[in-house]
Amino acid sequence: MRILAVDDKDMPRKVLARAIAEAAPDAELTVCAFASEVLALPNVGNYDVAFVDINMPGMDGVALVRELKRRNPKLNIVFATAYGEYMADAFALHSSGYLIKPITTEAVAKELENLRFPPSLPKQDNAGRLVVRCFGDFEIFANGKPVAFGRTKSKELFAFLVDRKGAIVPLREAEAAIWDDRSDGWVASSSYLRTLVSDLRRTLTACGHGDVLIRRRGRLGVDAERVSCDYYDFLAGDPLAIAGWRGEYMNQYSWAEDTKAALAR
Repeated sequence: MRILAVDDKDMPRKVLARAIAEAAPDAELTVCAFASEVLALPNVGNYDVAFVDINMPGMDGVALVRELKRRNPKLNIVFATAYGEYMADAFALHSSGYLIKPITTEAVAKELENLRFPPSLPKQDNAGRLVVRCFGDFEIFANGKPVAFGRTKSKELFAFLVDRKGAIVPLREAEAAIWDDRSDGWVASSSYLRTLVSDLRRTLTACGHGDVLIRRRGRLGVDAERVSCDYYDFLAGDPLAIAGWRGEYMNQYSWAEDTKAALAR
């Protein structure tokens, strides 16, 4: 679970962070003081829960939440404030909870147990497989931690290969998909495609999963047997994967809309 905590005041921020860490010791916690820090975070749309103060200088908590919800409608918002008069705003934004300071570990734990949108957590990698989450934003996990790619397009290339469910596809087919938003006729050079493949292979090898990638001359694929994937589990009829489907699939990629529509049917 990825949790965000935002409060501009030093001591309340420390109290909030400690309460979250104690209530959810296995969560990935990010702590910020201002809205500007939050919006500068990479992959800010990928958090599961955000505990947000309301009275903050610059962009206040309500405005920040509106922007966060625009990026991730399924984000669980828990307002953490010293005042009760903002409850109407909280309900209007379909927040998950509302805490009055001082924040306690018990109060945070209760909110996390009763989230409006319970996050669909990736399966534990107990079989040594790479864990891939397709529902919502596309993310990859190795040993319980997100895999960081050197290039955003190499991550998108891997997403495209996952979408193809183990098929060995020509690189030019992948190129046509991941650059489909170019309107100027630009195409990737062969050297740039090779750079993406090298970055992808290097990233997967670094986290111990280089064998997931299948390479042929001018073609590429993933070994579906070495991947634990919610999309694949859904297709296999797994009840947990079916329960985790909320109408979202690889949100950041426009070419994934066809698969999303097929899943909705």
